[in-house]
Parts: sequence; structure tokens; C-alpha cells
Amino acid sequence: MTDLKYVLITGVSTGIGNDAVGLLIKKGYYVFGSVRKEEDAVKLTRQYPQNFTCLKFDVTKVDEVKASLSMVTKILNGKRLNGLINNAGLALGGPIELMDDEKFRYQMEVNLFAVRNVTNIFLPLLKGDKKQKIKGGKIIMISSISGVFNTPFNGAYCISKHAMESLAEIYRRELLMYDVDVVSIQSGPIESKLWDKNINKYDEFSDSEYGKLITKANAIMKKSEEDALPAAVISKIILKILTKKRTRLAFTVNKNKLATILFTKYMPARWVDAIFYKQFFK
Repeated sequence: MTDLKYVLITGVSTGIGNDAVGLLIKKGYYVFGSVRKEEDAVKLTRQYPQNFTCLKFDVTKVDEVKASLSMVTKILNGKRLNGLINNAGLALGGPIELMDDEKFRYQMEVNLFAVRNVTNIFLPLLKGDKKQKIKGGKIIMISSISGVFNTPFNGAYCISKHAMESLAEIYRRELLMYDVDVVSIQSGPIESKLWDKNINKYDEFSDSEYGKLITKANAIMKKSEEDALPAAVISKIILKILTKKRTRLAFTVNKNKLATILFTKYMPARWVDAIFYKQFFK
């Protein structure tokens, strides 16, 4: 048990988080996983009876996160976290013009402010020291293609993930002296309840001037869900980041990876605008 490594993952009730818990335990890690609901905590504790502690907190509630820090610190008993995976998040869709302020702010609260708060609270358990040759931990941001590529009617989500990409880079550069590496996973559609739970398929905007466009957006989103990759693809990348000394700084994960790279890095923005115009307005 002396070689046991410790990782904390936020949002493990379903999807990527849940799959990553299972894989990391199999690979010899002790996992702390956060959920919001008591029933999820009970279910996961039964599902993973060994090398797993379920933490019950809402990532937006600082006091709840701090309370879990005490539990994690006690279990670590002087050891360090080898990794923090910021996975918890949500996606709220709709025309940026019509989305109400409360919903827009909540999107930022969960996908940006909460990520910063969780990271800052657990950061002391991840810090190493290059001068004393004490190895630091890894911070993994479960970001999105939307963090590098903007799509209509997903504006709030795209903005939050762009900000997450910036946050990751800033942390990585500011934490160099602590040997804490920060890596982003920019995923395309992944089999998850994220969109089902958090997007209302834009129905509330169907009577607006965007109504016809909303219908097209729903069809595009449905097609994306059908092409979604299994969560295990992301879990394997998480394991790779945790086990290798250095990896690339961002992993782009998508069925059409080459097309994604073309759109995000090489195609002129005006050309992309023209493609969206043809897709939505003709």
C-alpha cells in the first residue's frame, strides 16, 4: 500500500467522472470522487467498496468543498494528492442574446468560478517543490472542443470553456515552481448525461426570431450525440496524463479530429462563418 497514489475527481455520478473512477481504482489509485446527491454517494460507495471515498459537495458551495478538504487531508495522513481532475460541469444552451442573466451567470459559476475555487482549496495537497526535488501533482481540466471553437446557440458554454482553457494555462505557468503540471482535455461529444440533464433542447426559445434556427440546432445536437465517443476514451487519457512525467498540454478528442483541427487552427474565421451561415440560414 506504500505505492498507493491518490486522485480527486469532481462530478463522478455519471459519464466521464464515473468511468474514470473505475479505471483508476483498477490501476492502483485511491480515488476521492465528488457528487451532489446523497443517493449517488450511497450508490457509488457500494459500487466501489475499496480505495474510494465519496465526497458530497456542490462545487459552487465553497464551505462544502472546504469541509471535504478536511476529510481528504485526514485520509492522506501526510501524503499528497497525485492528481486533481476538474470534471464537474454543465452546459446551458440558447441564443446569447436571449439567455437570461441568471442562467448565463450560473454557467460561469459552475464551469469557471467553481473550478478555480476547487483547485485553490485542494492545491496545497498538490504542491511539490522543485528546489527540494519534491514532486508535485497533476491538474487535469476536462474542457471541450467548445473551449477552442465557438458554435451558435452554445455561446455561454463556449465562453465558459474558453475561460477554462485560459485558467489552465495560467495555473500551469504560475505553479511551475511547485512542479504542478496542468493539462487540458478538449473533448468532442462524449457519451454522458451532460446535455440531457442541462440543456432544454432550446425549446424555450422556439417562439423567438431564432425559432427556425433552433430546430436546426436541435437536429445538429442530436446527430452529435449519436456520434459520441465512450467515456472510456477520456479515462484512458486521464490515466496517461497521471502516469507520464510530461505529456502534451492539450488533448483534442473527437471522432473527426482532423476536421476539428482544420476548423480551429487553420481555416479562416470568415470561411467558418460562411459554413455556419449555410448550415443555419439557408
